[in-house]
Amino acid sequence: MPLLLTRQLNPHTVLGIWQLTEPIAELQQLLPPYVDGSQLSEQVHVRRQREWLASRTLVYKLLQHFTKEPLLLRRNQDGKPYFAEEGYHVSISHSPYLAAVILSDKYKVGTDIELITPKALRVSGKFLSEAEKKNIKYDEKETCLYWSAKETLYKLYSRKKLIFKENLLIKPAAQPNALQGHVQTDNFSKLYQISFETILNHVLTYSIDQE
Repeated sequence: MPLLLTRQLNPHTVLGIWQLTEPIAELQQLLPPYVDGSQLSEQVHVRRQREWLASRTLVYKLLQHFTKEPLLLRRNQDGKPYFAEEGYHVSISHSPYLAAVILSDKYKVGTDIELITPKALRVSGKFLSEAEKKNIKYDEKETCLYWSAKETLYKLYSRKKLIFKENLLIKPAAQPNALQGHVQTDNFSKLYQISFETILNHVLTYSIDQE
């Protein structure tokens, strides 16, 4: 079972990484019996099915850190995963190779994981501000890191209609392995600390809103 890591970030928050290696049938068996994995359509690409199943398996394994109750993961109108039970917060990300989940019984959370590829550089003009372009110096890994950090901010804010290069801003932080994120709209402004690391040629970012 390729659970790469679980990490207790604070008494109320846990992070997990799963490597996607199992076939679909095995992943379906790893889900709790009260979770219906058969809802996945056969028309959905096999890769997408595996990503969905692996990320949900990881969610329910991390949930055991806080409760044994059979809570069901749902999605709201914006596509954000949530538990109907008050107090639990979750964020999910996956690539074709890894799934990342951060879960808290107290704080809002966000996470993103991205495979390091040249693609982010090719589309960097769509999501980086001029100041951010100067910070990353068109480095492939740094560009992927900034994209991942903005995805984490997007999940924390959890509303649509954001312009990534204008409303989600990233700059280096004073602490090592951290960035400062700023969500800025006409009626909202808030700073977040975003932690990051590299794992198996992926950048992982995550943030905990403790305020």
